Parts: sequence; structure tokens; C-alpha cells
Amino acid sequence: MVLLNNRLKEIIKEFLVYEEPVTSEYLSKFLGVTSRTIRNDITLLNQELGKIGVKIDAQRGVGYFLEPKPDQEIKELIEELFQLHDTSGNGLPVLPEERVLYILKNIIMADDFITIEQMANELFVSKSTVDNDLKQVETLLKKFNVSLFKKPNYGIKLVGNEMNIRFCLSASLSDFKKGHSLQENDSQPFVEELDIDLISKITKQHIKQLPFKIADLPLNNLIMHIAIGIKRIEKGKSIKLDKLELKHIQDQQEYIVASQIVFSIEAAFSIQIPNEEIAYITIHLMGAKRFQDGKLQQEDFIEMIGESNYELILEFLAEIKRIYRIDLVEDKEFIYGLGLHLRSAMNRMKYGMNLQNPMLKEIKSKYPFSFELAIVASDIIQQKQNIVINEDEIGYIAVHLEAAIERMKNRMKRQVRRVAVVCSSGLGTAKLLAASIESKFPGLTIVGTYPSYSLKDIKKEEVDLILSTVPVSEDSAVPVLEINALLSEDDVEKVNAYISSKYLNEDQKKSFEKLQNFFHEELFFTEIDNKDSIGVIKSMSYTLNTKGFVDDSYVDSVLDREKISPTSIGNLVAIPHPIKQNALDSCIAIGILKKPIKWGEHKVQLVLLLALNEKDKNEFNSLFDRIWKLVQDKKLVAELCKAANFNEIITRLEKIK
Repeated sequence: MVLLNNRLKEIIKEFLVYEEPVTSEYLSKFLGVTSRTIRNDITLLNQELGKIGVKIDAQRGVGYFLEPKPDQEIKELIEELFQLHDTSGNGLPVLPEERVLYILKNIIMADDFITIEQMANELFVSKSTVDNDLKQVETLLKKFNVSLFKKPNYGIKLVGNEMNIRFCLSASLSDFKKGHSLQENDSQPFVEELDIDLISKITKQHIKQLPFKIADLPLNNLIMHIAIGIKRIEKGKSIKLDKLELKHIQDQQEYIVASQIVFSIEAAFSIQIPNEEIAYITIHLMGAKRFQDGKLQQEDFIEMIGESNYELILEFLAEIKRIYRIDLVEDKEFIYGLGLHLRSAMNRMKYGMNLQNPMLKEIKSKYPFSFELAIVASDIIQQKQNIVINEDEIGYIAVHLEAAIERMKNRMKRQVRRVAVVCSSGLGTAKLLAASIESKFPGLTIVGTYPSYSLKDIKKEEVDLILSTVPVSEDSAVPVLEINALLSEDDVEKVNAYISSKYLNEDQKKSFEKLQNFFHEELFFTEIDNKDSIGVIKSMSYTLNTKGFVDDSYVDSVLDREKISPTSIGNLVAIPHPIKQNALDSCIAIGILKKPIKWGEHKVQLVLLLALNEKDKNEFNSLFDRIWKLVQDKKLVAELCKAANFNEIITRLEKIK
């Protein structure tokens, strides 16, 4: 019987997903192992596949393929043979990014030096593979001002400030357990022997004294930080703060609650916790996202969010109005919600904390226009506050903006059906979800948004339906439908079936005709041989400039936008563009690279370089949405990358409009 490790399962999945042959080179790059390892894995897979009369064959210069070509029946046999739907597995990481997080957590939690040989044996990979992964680990550590100390014959060891080390560990754990709840045993690596439920119970008991509610995600973050703190204190590792900083934190109202949490934790776990650790918990309470349910109290919301935050929001709303002609200044709900978020976010950024945004990729993909507006907002915040805003925070700002835009579109569509939204991800995500529901179902009225632990506060006489992003285990007097935090088409169908309501679809043909007007044959580039994203942008921008579509400042604006957040979106596609749309004439340049290159977190071979003139700014939203939808089609992108001329590009696009 072959040991079916996760890597073997990932390989067989690739054969089932893609009908075309796959090369050893592709598989080795995808999994971050050598071609020799892939050949050995293919041999092991064939031992199993032979049981059902199937084999992985190879043709020189073409690649590996399944023989016979799998129909639905064969696919089901393979899925059953390899138990592809069984997610339990052996828990070991397979993909390079998974191994990086695994190695990072092991190094942080090690008592002393840890060797490369030790990690290679644990992961069933070669030392050279671990060496390559360690380069990525060091890149991650640099973000938290932490480094690796390497000593011959001993191994490697972590060096850095204790608070930074904990932030780094918490961030990596958040990546490790995305999609899982905190209480699941398999989502608690390195703190599994601690009673997480007890830590959670103590924390929730004391935070009730705070004058605000904490959303589920930052609450779980806090619980995990407390668990990490217990483990690190047991190893003799404690937070260190200077006296002035400690005094400032002790003056905050959250310090009283943090002290009570620590007192109860000490009693429950028989551990002594230094005062600096109380301050550390206080920092997390100060940086927790606030969740405000019920109706907006407009008379004092400026006082609640802070006058400086209010002025900051008004400033970037003015810039958004100037650039994109979108006026959100009268949306008090948006200003209040984002203001509360910024009040917490400023504390996080001040102390170098990173609140993981588990929906970042989906936000960038589903709401590209709102993400662009968030880039404009973050650019102004960074200039005024002299801080750095990362992509996670930009994503949270984007969901507030998306909710405001949806409200603006549907302000006149409110009717009578009453719905409560239960969401674990915070105020911004809850408001975006509420606005999306109202957009798809204009007959609904959202009566409130609630964190999951406030479900019992929802009264039957006030609500007809609860839409929840988390499973509801307790009995509810009100009907409950479980949906995703970012509303999917399946969710729409589910809600539609319940309330028997219709929703509007975009006019696809009209949308494509607008898009097609921006393409020009003279701006089609093939066989681009640049090795990095900057080189690609510069070479394509130069042609746009010489052809009179943009001025000399265009390329710098595109590169500035790229620094804030890489414009690669996955599926071999990047869509670079400037922060501010001020082209001399609107266009979309198409570039096809000879070979895929690394662009941010993704590989890219197809580049769509955008430039919009003042007169076309109103098209930016629909233009972005349409392009994003097109390039999610893997088959289409593969065909576009093979196109030899401009006419082939247009012909392929026309077929799917």
C-alpha cells in the first residue's frame, strides 16, 4: 500500500482539473520540489492507479497525461481511490507557501537551534527544498523586523524583539488556520495542549465591560495571542516595554479589562504574568475592530470616531469625488463605520500589529473598483499620518467603500421585508454583506448587523429572516440561512428560493462593447522578454507615451500604484494602472510575455495595462468588473497567451461576450 501523502493527492488533482498534458517542470514549480521528486511520485501514483486500470503516461516534449482519458466515471473512481474529498490527511504541508508557514512556526516555537535536516525529514523533502523555503521565511520575518541566526553544526535560531516575534507567529497561525474556527483542534498547532475554550471563556467574560463590542475575528485573534503569550512565558520569553510607553498604555480604559483577564488566566493556568503582558493584551483590545449593531446614533458619531479621523475621511472622500466623481460624503453610516475601523486600525499600525484579512484575495477579485478607491484613501492616510498601510488594512477599507457604493445604488429600492445579518468578520464586512443583500434583493430591509455571539439578542417580532456567515447551532425562533461573507451566486440562489424575489443581471453585451473600444492594435505586444514587472511596465508605458496616449508622468504613477499593492490577480494575469486616471486618451494595452514571471505573489504572462482619460472616469467601475470577470476564465487566458496577433485576441474575446 502506497503512503498517500498530500503531495501525491495534489498531483493527481492537477491531472483531473486540466485535460491537457502537464509537464514535469510545471508540477515541480507548482509544488516547489525537483523534477526527480515528481518522477518518483508518478511511479508511486501509477502503483495505485493500476488497481482501476488507469495509468499516468508520458510523451517526450508533451508531458504527462492520464490513459485512458478520464470520463466522469473514471474521475469518480480516482477520487474514491485517493480519497480526494477526505481533508483529514496527515496534516503535513504540500505547497511551497504551506511549507514556509510550517517552517516559520517551528522556528519560532523551538526552544533552541533547529536544523535543516530535522525539518527536511519532517516534511519528506530534500535539504535543498528547505533551503529554498527558508529564503521565503526570511522575507516574511523581515516584515516584523525579525531575523535568523545561523550557526554551523548547530542550525538556525530566531533573533528579534519578543513583541515582533509574537506578531509574526500570530500572523502565520492566522494563515495556517484560514477557513477554520478557533475551537477546531486541527487549527491550534503549537498551542494544542492549552485549554483554548477556557481562555476564550475568560476573555469573553471580561470584555463585556468594554463600552464597545469586538468582532469575532479580532476576538479570536486576541484569544490566540493570549495562548501564544502563555506558551512564550513558559519558555521564559516576555514582552519588554519602556516605562513611558507602559505608562501611556496603563492610562487607557482597556488596561483595566486586560488586568482582569490576566488575573483570571493566572489563576486558571497557575502562571505568573508580568505587567508588560497586561499592556500587550491592552494593545490588542485597543486595536480590536469594533462592532456596532443597532441604528446609527448620528448626534455623537463624530465624538465616537474622533474628530481627526472624521476630517481624514472627509479629505479622502473629496479626493475620490474629484478623481472618480463618486460622492459619498452624505453617507453617515459609511463615515461612522469606517471611522470606528480607523480608530482601531491606527492603534494596530502604531504598534506594528497586523490584523489578517482572510478575504483579501476575494475582495480584490470581486470588488476591484472599491479596492482602487481604498488605494486612494490609504495613500492620503499614509501621507497625513506618516504610517504604512498594508494590503490587509486596504482590504478592510475597501469593504466599507463597497457597502457605501451599494447603498448609493440602491437607496431608492428599500421595501418591507426585515432581515438581520450575523457576521463574524467585523463591521465593514457586515455592512458590505448587508448592502450586497439589498442590492440583489431590493425588497429586503436590513434591520441590523450582529456578531455571532449576539444571536440571542435578535427578537422574533422584529425580524423575518437571519442571514448568517457562521453556522448557527443554537435553536433560533427566526429562520436562519447560512451564507458566505462575500455573497456568492449560490447564496443569491439560496436566498432567492426562500423569499421568491428576482434580481438584476448586468447587460453583458453592452458591457463588452464598451470594453472593446479601449483596445488598439498598435498597443498589442507579444513575445515580451522582460524578467520583472517593473521592466514590463516601463517598456509598455514607453509605447503608450510615444503613441500619445499618456504623458511622461504616467509610468511613475503606475509604478507608485504597484508599490502599494501588486496588480497581479492570479491566473497568470496582471492589470497595472496608475493611482489617478489622467491619460491623454483612454486605452488598454495588451502584453503577452514569452514566459511567466514573478509579479507580487503570482506568476504573470498576460498583462493588461490600463490608461483612462478624464471623460471615461465614469467607466472605471464597470470596466474593472468586466475585465476581472473575463480573466477569471482559465481556458480563455490560456488561449489569449497563445494569440499571435491582435485579431486573434479580439476574436477570442468576442466568442465569450
